[in-house]
Amino acid sequence: MKSPKITLLSTAALALGASLLLIPNSRAVDEKTKLNSADEKFIQEEAAAGVALVKLAELGAKRASRADVKDFAGMIVADHTKANAELATLAGSKSVELSSEVDSKHADTYDELETENEKDFDKEFLSVIVSGHKKCVKNFEDAAEDAEDSEVKLWAAKMLPALKSHLQKAEELSSAPTVKTGAAASGIASTEPDNTARNMRDRDAKNLTPLDQGNSQTDIDTTAEIRKNILNLEDLSINARNVKIITSGGRVTLRGPVNTAEEKRLIGEIANRLATPELADNQLEVKSAEPAN
Repeated sequence: MKSPKITLLSTAALALGASLLLIPNSRAVDEKTKLNSADEKFIQEEAAAGVALVKLAELGAKRASRADVKDFAGMIVADHTKANAELATLAGSKSVELSSEVDSKHADTYDELETENEKDFDKEFLSVIVSGHKKCVKNFEDAAEDAEDSEVKLWAAKMLPALKSHLQKAEELSSAPTVKTGAAASGIASTEPDNTARNMRDRDAKNLTPLDQGNSQTDIDTTAEIRKNILNLEDLSINARNVKIITSGGRVTLRGPVNTAEEKRLIGEIANRLATPELADNQLEVKSAEPAN
């Protein structure tokens, strides 16, 4: 049986931005706040996709079997709930109306995933996340390059690092070996890193996440250049390639786990070179060695 029709607004998004989502038409709107059709379409489509993604990720956090997939889904919920609130605020400032109903495409995707059997759920969930983020990254790249409105352009550019990080993580999880529930009890070592506590802390409102990235072009360019230089390093672990880079007001913060002290040093040197050293805060954590079985 298909689930009841879901609405575009999750409870969290409703609490944060309900007053911004239904902007009444007005002939007295300041011409400076009006967007061209392409920019308006971008906001409306990404608002719909963003809140639908939160609903899908909430389902993933509830039903995923693998601990790393469940934790990743929780990260998607937290990051995109915040992004949805930001976009609702932007839409309100530009007098863009956002629909309160999810479109049939996203509703059908949710229904299909909700009825997926337990054995295949993780694989299908990650497939949906990868597909959705590929489209999202392309749309945001286009807006960051071509949007006519400067605020829309800067917001799209700000969001790209986090979106690309989500996509890369989803692709890595998709290709990771599956560890069945109860494997450890059977004497089979799990290859999944248990970073749940660290990731939950990183998503806490008291700590910076990629969504705290500054809006200025200088901050955006600094983050992109640091990421580019990190990816150009050879033999880095997956953890090191996925560290969080947040630049705000010229201050660069590095967060997340790395496998070795050398990886922490190398990434810190890149940040020091591309930003003012005293404004580079290296909070990277070296993972503890796994105990021998």
